[in-house]
Amino acid sequence: MAIFERSSQTKVQIDDTERLECVLENAQNINNHTEYILRVQRGQNKENRWTVSRRYRDFASLHVSLLQANVDLPIPPKKFIGNMQPSFVAERQVALQNYINEVLKHQVLSLSLQVRSFLDPNNYPLSINEQALQTISIALRGDGQFELKCPFTDIGWRIRKHYFLVNESESQLNCMLSWQNYGPDCTLHSKDLQLAFKSLQNISHPYIDNVLAMHTLETGAYVVRKIHENGSIRDLLYGTEYNKNYLAKYGNPKVRKPFTNGQISHYGYQILQALKFLHDKELCHGNVHPGNITIENQTALLMDVENFLMGVPSLYRPFLLELKRTSSAEAVDVYCFGRTLYEMAFAAPLESYYCDIYPEGISQDLEAVLRQCVSGAAARRGPAALGALLRHPFFTRAHVDVGRAHLKFPLQLKDQLRAARHVAEERLRLGQKSVRNTKREVRIQEILNSEDEMKKQKRKARRRESVWKSSSSLADVSTASSPSPPSPPTPTPTPPAPPAAASSRGALLSAICSFDKSRLSRVVSH
Repeated sequence: MAIFERSSQTKVQIDDTERLECVLENAQNINNHTEYILRVQRGQNKENRWTVSRRYRDFASLHVSLLQANVDLPIPPKKFIGNMQPSFVAERQVALQNYINEVLKHQVLSLSLQVRSFLDPNNYPLSINEQALQTISIALRGDGQFELKCPFTDIGWRIRKHYFLVNESESQLNCMLSWQNYGPDCTLHSKDLQLAFKSLQNISHPYIDNVLAMHTLETGAYVVRKIHENGSIRDLLYGTEYNKNYLAKYGNPKVRKPFTNGQISHYGYQILQALKFLHDKELCHGNVHPGNITIENQTALLMDVENFLMGVPSLYRPFLLELKRTSSAEAVDVYCFGRTLYEMAFAAPLESYYCDIYPEGISQDLEAVLRQCVSGAAARRGPAALGALLRHPFFTRAHVDVGRAHLKFPLQLKDQLRAARHVAEERLRLGQKSVRNTKREVRIQEILNSEDEMKKQKRKARRRESVWKSSSSLADVSTASSPSPPSPPTPTPTPPAPPAAASSRGALLSAICSFDKSRLSRVVSH
């Protein structure tokens, strides 16, 4: 089997930056304890889902491992009595769902090995650090140039990138060795990758960090650099040290020291010069962020330029997937550069994939630069070009002589580099299209649900109207069929009084009434 075939099979196909979604589907009682069934999905593909069973104590252990991040998380309390009752289990299930939602909402936590291993133990075993240590121990044993001293435990955000303290055999100089696996965008033939690494090791640029040694292995590569005691720009922003735990440094930093406008202009111009140089040489960076830029003697030094060759995803890939016009290699570097400037200016990462509202005290020129990189308008039409940013007034005031720079690739390798860049761009475009399709499906489903709800309401209204009409008609029928009560008798009209009598008649009647029988004389008969 060819070397390239072995490399293509052993590279990591999983994108470690893809978002995980988790839903607690059910709870079941097993052997006098409760297990919660978690349905987990990676990315937008609904077929890429699985279930994992966890107990409450597993959630509690995860919470303990995340305490060093100093992030307030709503873990439900432990209960010893009555924890098997159905009502309590249902209540706790809701609380644990809220807890895992808060964890996944925080990027620093969601990218950690602890969380990934909790939700996806098959692809993220906790022994991954031990495997890396074993690989480097064997590799350096046969090299002889560097001696392994000790590992730097969890000082970076990449799960599959590991750091070690090594000692150069001749100079006895302490150096930092970084080892990482090939990523999903690594398409270079093993021989081409070795040629590219050899050229990259000889790179010379005032704003790109020098590489002491680079070696490719079957499953990954390691790079040796000098140790920068000041750490990265991100370490300077949050007042921490380079060799501290990543979660403890950046989870919820207590110290925040934003750069001044002059510093942002000065160092930003140098970073732009380094990026422009790489693109002029058919190369790109693809992973610019404050964590891989250091400052030494008032000079910004761009590190990790080998990441593109190794095909590893960007820290900002979840945000890049939300964009539509940002898929070319140059556009990606400009967008990442804009997010880097934002964090330098405010000592806080940009939480959304774009920003249109800035504090009142910000410099107008700085705001104009940010709007060309990370605004909503830039998200719709694409960010500015590197050359246009270099000519912006915010950076022209910081103009300095770049000096001599050197990076030369063999002619036959340049075509392979273009092809590798095209593959990475195409995978990003497909990811962006998948996100848009998912959003469209959600909107359609919401419309259908609203239409169904309207139909239900109309059916209910028709039923109410039908019931009302039925009750009205029944009332009418009942009124018509009932017998009417007898009507009261009509009173006989009183006849009108007769007309008044004559005056003589009245006198006669008066005389009759006043007649006195005692006044009559007796008549004697013979």
